[in-house]
Amino acid sequence: MPENLPPQLVAQDLADIGFRQLGAEFDEAWSLVVAEIGGGIAPTVVIAIDIGVFVKQITQLHQQNACGVTTALSMSSDLAAYTTNDLLRMIHGGEDLGPDFAYNALWGTVFGRWRKGIDLDPLIELLQSEKSSERQRGAWYLDEASPPKDQIADIVIKLADDPISHCRWRFVAYVTNSGLYSDAIADRLAASLLDLDLYVRAETIFWAVWADDANFDHFVGVVLSGAGTKPYRFRNPQTTAFWRESERKRAARGIEIAQRLRAGESIASIRESVPEEDSYSFDKLAFLDHAIKRALERRAQKANAASGP
Repeated sequence: MPENLPPQLVAQDLADIGFRQLGAEFDEAWSLVVAEIGGGIAPTVVIAIDIGVFVKQITQLHQQNACGVTTALSMSSDLAAYTTNDLLRMIHGGEDLGPDFAYNALWGTVFGRWRKGIDLDPLIELLQSEKSSERQRGAWYLDEASPPKDQIADIVIKLADDPISHCRWRFVAYVTNSGLYSDAIADRLAASLLDLDLYVRAETIFWAVWADDANFDHFVGVVLSGAGTKPYRFRNPQTTAFWRESERKRAARGIEIAQRLRAGESIASIRESVPEEDSYSFDKLAFLDHAIKRALERRAQKANAASGP
């Protein structure tokens, strides 16, 4: 086989020197000719590259990528110019706007507005949507953004009655973080304490540990008065009495767990002495152990400050 084949070598040239063409060029950047010596055993591959075209395409690709990065950075710096609805549409639209666009748009801009009570309409629309998936997304936004309670209280309270448990526990989480409390909220929290979804129940026990003394004392009275219980009506009065007594015990047990945690008793100790409570409740509370200790420290500091030097 001759060495140092000239750059202009093409398939016909190979045929002239006894090669048989097996392939041809794939695109304008790569000119590929696969050939073998006639009558030979092993094929010989010859690759001719048009370096000029190849470099040109690489340069164009680099410029396109650089343009994309510049566009993403420019968009990131100009997010304030977009409406909240536009940002939410762009986040979920599937368009590639850069690896940091969704984070910057959501946490840096949308949540920033909502924390200040600005442009809450898109959030309210999600929380009131007929679609459960949109309400769940709205409930997650609510918990993360934590908008001012006085501007959204009437909307938030509806989550407590949502058929989706994710929305119900997000209601409790928002109430915990925002400090939102009223008679109506207390009634919903009482129902949350009796929720059959143990995640919601455990989150409510945590709220009771986190709450200040005045709200907790009021809540205890609301729960023990029977608020939050279901209006059981069975044909057999004994069945009705059984379920009502079961709920009463469950409510009292939830209050007992919260009281003992507020007094500083360990979760392990309470778990051992209250076998009637599902272990999942204690698992969830154990996960929140650090936050529970912070709540105890916060109340102790407040009490010390109130007592004076």
